[in-house]
Amino acid sequence: MKSIVELIKREKEPEHDKEYVNKLKSHKYKKLKRNLIIVAVIVIAFIGVYLYNLNKTYDDYSIDENILSGDTTKFKFYEYGEYYLRYSDDGLACMYGSETIWNQAFEMKQPLIDICKDYVAIAEQKTNTIYIFNKEGLQGKIETSYPIINIEVANQGVVAAITEEKDTNNIELIDKNGTLLARGQTVLSGDGCPIDISLSEDGTKLVVSYLYVSGGITQTRVVFYNYSEVGKNEVDRIVGGFNQYKTTIVPKVEFVTNDIAVAFGDDMLTIYSIKQKPSILKEFELEREVRSIFYNEKYIGLVFEPENLDNPYIANIYNLDGDIVFNGEITLEYNNIKIDGNNLLIYNDDTFIVQTVKGNEKFKKDIEENIKDVIGFEGGYTYILVTSESIDKIKLK
Repeated sequence: MKSIVELIKREKEPEHDKEYVNKLKSHKYKKLKRNLIIVAVIVIAFIGVYLYNLNKTYDDYSIDENILSGDTTKFKFYEYGEYYLRYSDDGLACMYGSETIWNQAFEMKQPLIDICKDYVAIAEQKTNTIYIFNKEGLQGKIETSYPIINIEVANQGVVAAITEEKDTNNIELIDKNGTLLARGQTVLSGDGCPIDISLSEDGTKLVVSYLYVSGGITQTRVVFYNYSEVGKNEVDRIVGGFNQYKTTIVPKVEFVTNDIAVAFGDDMLTIYSIKQKPSILKEFELEREVRSIFYNEKYIGLVFEPENLDNPYIANIYNLDGDIVFNGEITLEYNNIKIDGNNLLIYNDDTFIVQTVKGNEKFKKDIEENIKDVIGFEGGYTYILVTSESIDKIKLK
């Protein structure tokens, strides 16, 4: 029950104050309504642009820049963020279009190159020297204890290398200043022979695929190491090992993000989660022979050989949770297939296709010159197109 004082106050409230309050409420309502309309228009426009870009297709391209004319067969190219890398017998160059950002001269007959975000490592097989670069140029030149078989680099310049010592293989972990962080002899640990390695972006986690023989059967074991505080008290820093592969051979392991690693087997695909210690997130048995694999920080893809020559290839693309986002045909008899953001780049000698990971064809064109490579560059459907006669920066239109 309201007090007499409150009633008197209300009775004495001037009429013009009530009118002001009503006008204020009306103004706030109109402002809220106007803001809601503006937000709705922005959302609708955003959805419209998204759907337009999603469904837009291209039938040609323009050459934004001719980078090189003439013989291109001596070059190999690698995607490198907003730049790209060009390797030849003369050395390694970081390029932006036709502009050389840096260049390092050396001769390598069997180069090993690995890239992780800003860092690049390059070494020649069977030597002991690794060169480490970032986007500013050479950052270090380190020596391994034994000849190199394979290398992996992290985003701080830490390098993991498989090295060979007589009948024993080693795994050496070295920072860009040449400091040996860890080394282990794989035969002594009983794991077998390492056939592939991958280092996490932060340089603290390592996954190794080992080949070993058990009961006369060649098998694979996938082992995870942790060089942070998590693995400090573990024997040999091993935080997990998996030998469920039976007769499966796993020639490729890869950290696709800092916490997700993938093991590509000849008849099995395994997605591992490893924030501290590893666990199997998803595993698939593969019933057909794998022709190609591709991956980035969002997707994992497999292309399977057809059942007979008249059938198309079948591709499966998964997100990192292991959910399938595409199961469909690849009709082109391709030389290479790679993933660039949300698109697949598929090409052979004379045909170039851009297709979304969900199967929508965005671009297809026959090209007279032999296609050697296509590199995603700058986004916005801009690419470096390498043919037998030129290197061009192109934009789809």
